[in-house]
Amino acid sequence: MAISKKCCTFAPCYKGGMKETITHAGVVQSVADGVAHVRIEPASACASCQVKSHCMAADAQEKFIDCRMTEPLEAGDEVIVEIEQHLGWLAVLLAFVLPFLLLMSVLWIGNLYWSEEIAGTVALGSLLPYYGVLALFKKRLKKRFDFVAHKK
Repeated sequence: MAISKKCCTFAPCYKGGMKETITHAGVVQSVADGVAHVRIEPASACASCQVKSHCMAADAQEKFIDCRMTEPLEAGDEVIVEIEQHLGWLAVLLAFVLPFLLLMSVLWIGNLYWSEEIAGTVALGSLLPYYGVLALFKKRLKKRFDFVAHKK
C-alpha cells in the first residue's frame, strides 16, 4: 500500500512500507554536521479546511525543526520532514497526559489531607519535578524523537 499525501499534513502517510509517519513540507534554512535546520510553515490548504478551528497546525506560525538528513541538502531546498506516528503519540503522552494525571492525582490526594488552596499549590508544584526529570533526559529524548528530512 503506497499512499502518499501531496499536501502538507499531519495525517498518516504510508511510504514504501507499512510504517505510519507524520509528514510536513518545509524549507532548509541551514545545514551543519549532518543536521538540517528546517522552517515549516502552515499549509495553504489549511485556509479551506473545515476543521481548521480544531487543528493546531492551521493557526501555527512557522516552526523550526532540526532534522537528520537522508541525502545531501543545501539551504533553500524544499524538503519533506517525517517522524514516525507512534512518536507523536509518545510526545502527547509525555507532555500532556502524564502531567495531567499527576496533577489530578496530587490534587485529589491533597484534598483529603489539606485545604483546597494548599492542595492546589502542592499539585501545581508537583509538576516542577516532573518537567525537571524530562529536562534531565532531554538528550535521550532528542535521540528518540528523530525527525528526518528528504527532498520533495
